[in-house]
Amino acid sequence: MKNKLFFAGMAALPFILALNGCATTVPVSYTEPARLNMSGVKRVAIKSNDDKATSFISQQLTGTGKYTIATPDELKEWEGWRAERQSLEQLAAKQSTATEVSSADLIAAYQASEVAGDKSYGGGKLLKTSGVVKEIGKSSRQRYFARLDTGKDSIDVYFADSEIDQLASVNKGQTITAIGECHGFNPPNMEDTAEILRILGAGRSVKITDATFPLGQLKDYPGQVDAAILLNKDRSVKDDFHTVKETATDGDGNVLKDADGKSIQVDVKVYDRNITLNIGYQVIRTRDGSPIGQGTKSATTKDSNKDQSKLADPATLESKIINNPLAEITSEMVPTERTLSLKLEKEKENKEAKKEMGGADKLAKAKDYKAAAEAYGKIYAQYKNFAAGYNQALLTEAADGVEAAIGLMEDLSKKTGNSIAQTTLAEMQGRLAANQKSAQQLSD
Repeated sequence: MKNKLFFAGMAALPFILALNGCATTVPVSYTEPARLNMSGVKRVAIKSNDDKATSFISQQLTGTGKYTIATPDELKEWEGWRAERQSLEQLAAKQSTATEVSSADLIAAYQASEVAGDKSYGGGKLLKTSGVVKEIGKSSRQRYFARLDTGKDSIDVYFADSEIDQLASVNKGQTITAIGECHGFNPPNMEDTAEILRILGAGRSVKITDATFPLGQLKDYPGQVDAAILLNKDRSVKDDFHTVKETATDGDGNVLKDADGKSIQVDVKVYDRNITLNIGYQVIRTRDGSPIGQGTKSATTKDSNKDQSKLADPATLESKIINNPLAEITSEMVPTERTLSLKLEKEKENKEAKKEMGGADKLAKAKDYKAAAEAYGKIYAQYKNFAAGYNQALLTEAADGVEAAIGLMEDLSKKTGNSIAQTTLAEMQGRLAANQKSAQQLSD
């Protein structure tokens, strides 16, 4: 079945299937819904490593009248947000593995037994702890830390550089929660340890490094773009050859023959250039980064020539096939108009009805579907023969659409109980449902 992308406001050109013998066929069209759920999407950003792919997808989407294409600056803005969002999602996943412990319980564990404290919490284990800020400072290695008040001993939380802006808003006496790696009373950075001992005297500090503040709910993308389409084109080229048998000739084009008078056959090398084109795609909702769909569409072609230097270059071969996978990708997002060719029934029993149906048949072959439907309808009203009633319904769909034809086919199915009518009725109802869903997709 051939198909094309659906364009709102444009007439559909039917693609007729091969006729079955000499039977008369009529085209009936319907709009197949898009596979991907693009509800709520109006403005689309497209990123591709191929300018033609970007242009093709843009034209097809805007042709529906539903979508507009984002500017390069809008695409860049979303990419920046996406990179930050992915980084935060990774951080959130890491934070979710942290063991939660109060600052009082953490310091108490180390005060009771440094060995037990290390076993439970130390060695770089990820902890989540809260406490009252006693001091905010900078180590000799220029790393900012917040000291949590636990009495004689303390917990020093050294924050990652990415957290400095948030740490700047923290004041003494404020309770904070931090997530980081615990190194106990014997942190690996001895220079910091010496500083701690100098400040606290006999007191010691449990050290938490590379700390971050717990993430709140991640914010959605605030821009104007609703979805992003990411395209990646990959092309492979393989040169090969094969041999064919040909009749040998002399310089004047005369056929060469052997001693028995038979033409001489020789092997001739034919060079082949094979092109395989793969275009992978992802469609992503920009607001929260959730996937809409993805896949890969492919196309192949080749050129052959006895003269290797005359083989078409890869770019020329690619240009002949690239629209095929691109059209398939767009059809995943846009309702696609399809046209079937359905065979009219022939009258086999009623000779008078068969004779009168000849005129209606001529109208159908002339593609005057409305007049043909009316003619078959009059014959059916007079003779109640199945073929005329069936043809009236099919031609009504061709002339006025499937919704107008369903009632006729439903009435015929009930009155005759014919299995062909019942099957066709179900197919008509399926086409109507497809049309309704497609219309909804274009209006969302």
